[in-house]
Amino acid sequence: MKTKFLIPVLALIFATGMSFTTVELGNEQAMDYIRLNNQWEAIPEINCGVVGENNCQVSLPDGSIHDIYDLQDFNSLKKSTRTTPFEL
Repeated sequence: MKTKFLIPVLALIFATGMSFTTVELGNEQAMDYIRLNNQWEAIPEINCGVVGENNCQVSLPDGSIHDIYDLQDFNSLKKSTRTTPFEL
């Protein structure tokens, strides 16, 4: 008789507890990064197109040109066939 009461109560407790959990989506998938003043700066994701031999680059409003990285890591440099930088 106790198990007929205990199982629904446990189910209710677990359902209530799980309702407070959230799934955090990684923002790294939606962002690219540039190196600015020796620090990583997040920028909106740039679609560099077809992977090529050139570095995918972005031009900032001040005229400076920076390489684009997928992650905050120098080994994640994005490549492109495009020779001109994207404007941000």
